[in-house]
Amino acid sequence: MNDELITAVREQRNKVHMNIPVEQIISRGRAVRTRRRIPGIAGALALAAVAAFAVTALLPASHQSGHGPGAQLAAWTVTKQADGTVYVTIRELRDPAGLQSKLRADGLPASVIFGNSSNAETNPCQSYGDGAELQKVFTFLAPPGPPQGHSSAMAIHPSALPGGAGVQIITSQSQVGAHLVTTSQGCTGS
Repeated sequence: MNDELITAVREQRNKVHMNIPVEQIISRGRAVRTRRRIPGIAGALALAAVAAFAVTALLPASHQSGHGPGAQLAAWTVTKQADGTVYVTIRELRDPAGLQSKLRADGLPASVIFGNSSNAETNPCQSYGDGAELQKVFTFLAPPGPPQGHSSAMAIHPSALPGGAGVQIITSQSQVGAHLVTTSQGCTGS
């Protein structure tokens, strides 16, 4: 039965005549496949654009002082993580009031003093506790020191703050330091 079927198909095939050249059929097939790919490519490009927008919208908030020509790094950045940890990176000793406001907005009772030793001498804050509490609250990610040439970075763990304590970031002779201070309206704003 298979031989008979094959023979019948071959006889029928010989009776079929094509009026369209093979090259035209192949060309049309390619054009149809290309048109079917366009929505997929457009969808992938749209998805990439949405992802790029979402990434830029969700980037950590940062502060940049001054608006000069060209690209400039922010003087400092503050990033609050989902677990409550607050990361602070200081690249330049500029705008301590802005950094202090950002830390307070992120729920940290904070004081920030940048500048010379005379600014540090007018510090309205009182030290809190000893070094044991300090090590639980602060983790230095980049060595505490002058931000010129590199940045000073730290992680602040607000959940480790003892009751009645706040944080202070202070510079003395271009050295970035961190302390625990007693909260008060004049010092940490609370």
